Amino acid sequence: MFGLGKKKDFTATIVNTGQTFEVKGGINLLQAALNAGIEWPHDCRVGSCGSCRTTIKSGKIKPLNDFSYVLDGDQLKSGMVLACQSRLQSDIEVEVDFGQDAIN
Repeated sequence: MFGLGKKKDFTATIVNTGQTFEVKGGINLLQAALNAGIEWPHDCRVGSCGSCRTTIKSGKIKPLNDFSYVLDGDQLKSGMVLACQSRLQSDIEVEVDFGQDAIN
């Protein structure tokens, strides 16, 4: 009733590779990318290592926890988020550094 509890699906595009994939409602960005066969950098999957970080170029996400525990102020100001702790609120475009390692 009234769409409550209904989760929307969105599309994510990795601008530096041109890859596009569907993000089913309720699934975080990292899991959706892995489900689509994209070899997204990741390690812990709980937001503590920072290896899944990505920069939002357009669109909106809902953070599942506070990114400032892992990302510094400059990274946050540049639009960087943790893919494992991000749910989409719109179609998005992101930039991913596929050669990155964990921050800590």
